Amino acid sequence: MTKWFPFLLLFIAPLAQAQTADEILDQAQSVRTVERSVQRVKMVLVSKSGAEREREMAIRARRDGEVLKSLIRFESPSDVAGTTFLQLDDPQNEDEQMLYLPALRRVNRISGSSRKGSFMGSDFSYEDLELSPSDDAKHTVVETTDTHWVIDSDPGSDSSYGRIRATVLKDTYLVKAVTFFNDDDEAVKELEVTETQVVDGKTLARVSVMKTLKRKTATRLEVMEQRLDVPAEELPEEMFTKAYLERGS
Repeated sequence: MTKWFPFLLLFIAPLAQAQTADEILDQAQSVRTVERSVQRVKMVLVSKSGAEREREMAIRARRDGEVLKSLIRFESPSDVAGTTFLQLDDPQNEDEQMLYLPALRRVNRISGSSRKGSFMGSDFSYEDLELSPSDDAKHTVVETTDTHWVIDSDPGSDSSYGRIRATVLKDTYLVKAVTFFNDDDEAVKELEVTETQVVDGKTLARVSVMKTLKRKTATRLEVMEQRLDVPAEELPEEMFTKAYLERGS
């Protein structure tokens, strides 16, 4: 299934006019990746009462051919500092996800039912962070206006969602909003890009909000700093390995 990974750069660039739902989503996903990047992101956990807890993390990403590697390291507060998440996204294989827990000095692989669990207490699940589409995912354009497409996706048998609806802006291919439905076709989560910014001539998502509707909680991601096209030596291949995590990154 097509995933919606707001931590990574959302590159927005006009491309050839897409005709089918698959082409639209392929272009929306392809334009949001970068060869090498470093971001500093604030994650704000918002409770039902409106109380907020802030976390800060550094996100490093590099692309090797079709494989996208990303490393998310939490830097504050102290109770999560040092916790590091590694994802290896290979369109030809199943995504690999690993989480290093400094208190245990151990790397845990995220697989099976664990994919449905909350990512670091946020409104994002580990499944939400995956990038590669499922082989049996199906996408259909259900609405077209002058400004956007609305696309419904049947995410496939390996997903915890029954349906996903995305709004994609025509001029930029930005996935502006996503609604996630359960198997009973009830909306369970909503993701929205609420603010964008232009960096090096590219329009990028700056603030994204994921809401869990029944719990009435939310997670806000605010990109505080981002550097594009960083030198390759700053993001060596070795950084994106289990061995690197085991050393405490």
